[in-house]
Formats: sequence, C-alpha cells, structure tokens
Amino acid sequence: MPGQESGQALRGFDWAEFIDQVVAERGSLALAALHLAERRNFEEDLGSVERGLRRLRERGSKDGGVWGQRALRCFGLPGAVGDRVRWMGQYHTRFTDLAASLCEELLRPWDRPPISESPARIWLLLGHASLALRRRDDPQPLLDQAALLASQAEPAAACELALVESFAWARRDPERSHAALDRASALLEAPEPSESPISAHDHACLFARWIDQVAYPLNKPGGGEAKHLAALALYQRIPGQGPLFAQCRRENGLGWTHLQLGQPERAREHALASVRAAGDAGSLRMRAMALNLLAACSDAERATEAKRRAMAIAAELEDEALLVRFGPRR
Repeated sequence: MPGQESGQALRGFDWAEFIDQVVAERGSLALAALHLAERRNFEEDLGSVERGLRRLRERGSKDGGVWGQRALRCFGLPGAVGDRVRWMGQYHTRFTDLAASLCEELLRPWDRPPISESPARIWLLLGHASLALRRRDDPQPLLDQAALLASQAEPAAACELALVESFAWARRDPERSHAALDRASALLEAPEPSESPISAHDHACLFARWIDQVAYPLNKPGGGEAKHLAALALYQRIPGQGPLFAQCRRENGLGWTHLQLGQPERAREHALASVRAAGDAGSLRMRAMALNLLAACSDAERATEAKRRAMAIAAELEDEALLVRFGPRR
C-alpha cells in the first residue's frame, strides 16, 4: 500500500515517527529546531524549541499540544504518510476493493495524533464515510466533521468530499446534491491540466466520477430518449484512454445508456470492455459493477451466471450497498 512500511498498517503513525522523519529531512534535531525557530521569528529561544520537539517525541499517540500544532504547521506530514491516508480516503483507489471489516481495521489506528490534529484527517473521515455508505449506515456525522476541514485541505480532498456528499444526499435532498456537484465541478476546472493542483491521475478519476454522478439520474428507466442521449453525451466526455478506473466508468455508463436506448448489443460491447478494464486494473469492485451490467444485457443463462459472479464479489467485499443494488429489483 502507498507509504506503508512493514507492520505499520496496524499501528499507524505517532509523534516519535513524525519527529524522526523531520530529523531525517533536516539532518539533526538541532537543525530542525533552528528551522522551526526561524519560522516563528525566534519567539522562543533555540533551546526551548529543541526541548519542545524532544518532549513531543515522547507524546506517542497523545495530544501534541502547542508544540504539536507548531511542528505540524512548520513541517507538515511526511509525503509517504500523506499518500497513505489519501489512498484510504479516495473512492477510486483499490482501498475499496478490500473487505469492509478490513478497511475499518486499517483506518482505525491512523485516526489519532498527529494525523488527527492535521488537515489530512479529512481523508480518514472520508474513508470512514465511504465505509458507512457501503454498510448502508448514515455517513452524515462524518461528512459534517470533514466539512470543517475542507478549507484547510488539499483540493483533491475538497473535491472528494463534494462527490461523496452529493452521492449521500442524492435521494434525500436533490438540490443539496446538485450544489455539491457544482462545487466538485469548480474544483476540477483548470485552464490547462498541468495547472491543476490535483494530480493528473486523480483528476481523471474524479472527473469520471463527476460525469457518472451527473449522468446517472438521466438514465433512469422511463426517463425518455432525450435524457438518455444527454447521458450518452456526458459519458463520451470521459477520455477512452486514461486511468483504468476512468475507462471502466466510461464503458459502464455507455453500456447502461445504450441499454436504456434499446440497443442491447451495443450495451453488451461496452459491458465486455468494462469487464476487461476492471480486470486489467485488478479491481474487484469495478468488476462486480461491470458484471452486473453484463447480466442486464445478456440472455437468461448468461445473465444468471454474470449476476451470480457479481453478487459473490459483493459478498466477499462485505458491501451491503452493492448487494442491494445487484438484487432482484435492479
């Protein structure tokens, strides 16, 4: 997993490791203290700063207090730790391909100081919110906490939050859901991809998710040809080449749209392409969704087998939301 050292997944990250990383980057504790003192315009003498960092090292996973906040503002979290918590908080990573109980076990030890005292905690809250949605629990308390950190968080986290909020509110409060999609769209807009504060890979995946959430309501049965054609145009905006997650989202969306337009053979072509993209990505979750589409556009015998495989994957992932989605009503 990104940023993982052997055995670290179940013990998380504490102040001792934070200080060790700072010392490794700066060359010595004295040099780290000098940098922090300079950043604070020498409001404290150098000896006091160094003693503060030494005491912080002994805090373990307890509240870092004043020196913890000062150190986090000055040095930030190590890049590998940021990569790890980001990976656990993003829906389009393979973290969602793990069983729900394992996801919970991996998230828990990281949600403590120093991470819980930094803006990066938003990723852990988003990971827990995604897990709540998979279990069909209420994610709102977690999303409310994440919203308090959004202004300090990186743009990718703010966009992730907007997409998750939109999904969670889609049925209960459509107007609020649309407003969240508008926020996500604004965060994804940039004059040139190279100028975006979001990495190219994450941008492509977030854009595909935004398209899917905008187009999904247009593909409801009985919505009318005009809405289905509008959904088709939206899904075609996702590039055919790019991250496999985005490719899978594109093929799945096009498949469902052609199915609603009464074109089962074209839908089946997209379903098979989606299955291939999911397989190449090694994503169980995306493969289950692609198999569900394949079942919808196949004859009875093939549909039964594809549906069985999709349900089996959802069960292995302990994903109640997928099981309901793939059930007879679908």
